[in-house]
Amino acid sequence: MTKLSPQTVLYRAPSFVAEVDTSNEVKIHFEGRVLKLGQSALGLLDLFHTPRTIGQALTLLSARLKGPRATEQALATVLALHQAGVLCSDPVEGFSSQPFPKGGYDAALVHIAMLDDPVRKTAFQQGVRETVREGDVVLDLGTGSGILAITAAQAGARKVYAVEPAGMVHLARSIAERNGVADRIEFIRGWSPQLELPEPADVLLTDIVGNEALDMQIWETLHDARRRLLTDSPRLVPGALTAYATLTRIPDALLDQHRVSDEHVTRWKDMYGIDFGPMAESESRRSIGFYERPETVQEWEFLSAPGELYEVDLLGDAPRQLETACTLTANGEGVANGVTVHFTARLGPTTQLSTAPWMGCSRSHWYTAVWAFPEPVPVRAGQQVNLDYRYFGDGTSHVAPSAAA
Repeated sequence: MTKLSPQTVLYRAPSFVAEVDTSNEVKIHFEGRVLKLGQSALGLLDLFHTPRTIGQALTLLSARLKGPRATEQALATVLALHQAGVLCSDPVEGFSSQPFPKGGYDAALVHIAMLDDPVRKTAFQQGVRETVREGDVVLDLGTGSGILAITAAQAGARKVYAVEPAGMVHLARSIAERNGVADRIEFIRGWSPQLELPEPADVLLTDIVGNEALDMQIWETLHDARRRLLTDSPRLVPGALTAYATLTRIPDALLDQHRVSDEHVTRWKDMYGIDFGPMAESESRRSIGFYERPETVQEWEFLSAPGELYEVDLLGDAPRQLETACTLTANGEGVANGVTVHFTARLGPTTQLSTAPWMGCSRSHWYTAVWAFPEPVPVRAGQQVNLDYRYFGDGTSHVAPSAAA
């Protein structure tokens, strides 16, 4: 067991389960054991999410340590966490042993899926090569495997700050070392809103783009970084996101997995002798959003060309809400019961990436966003369907036919 001192740097284990009772006592469930800890445990575990010395952690916690007894208890908690392996003297490198989603972004599954996508990362790499100039300072948010940070260093960046909240950051550092660019990349474990840099960055890179372009709060994250961490005229990858909606006919069998129908109610009444009618009545009054694989969606019937829902310049200010309208024109006769939503990302002067389902495949990492209408809409060629789109400023959105439609 390593002898601890105020100068000892400790690293937190990638994952564990914390239980807090009404008196703020903490139990940590870790590798089949249960640790009973004092009131300072949560604060210490939060502080050691970023590697730091014991002395630094206690200094940061000092506002809550009102006397020698509290300090002694905090030190005892550090020792107990270290003896149990929750706090380690060396970083835990490698993938999580826990399956996804419990293993989070330390699970191999996540990175295999992203790196196996035949389009996503290669398009981002091309955008990085078009954007990064010799001698640039680069900030990479959500570096993951380090692929964009390494590409930026290979493109001539003088310094890359690669930020990642998950323990994957340690494995990314090893990958940078293997590729001979670790001397120009500083890997930082943490979240960008808590980050300070010794110098402003010329370029910001990030792949925190969700299945619906804004659902990982990329706009808000980049707005904060642009104000605090970048030069006055930064370059972004991606620089802009444009979302499109397309009228479609969602197969009934699939829709039945997401919406309670009269058929469900009838079947359940026969099975259980209980009328679940209010569940179906509630579903009939709202649009329902879900994600579906692109190789599945591309087999559906599309009833219009894509229409633009919104365009977001990521250099612009992020509003608390975004409200737009879109008109789609049916290109034939049919019954539209929803829309698919995809986006294009501007990754560089000549590089764009599209998540249109008809361009996807079984190896695509992104899913397609789908919104089912409250009621099916019969359409004929030339008929227009009006949509309202709302983004609520917190990663959530809503698409529905306009009340005026």
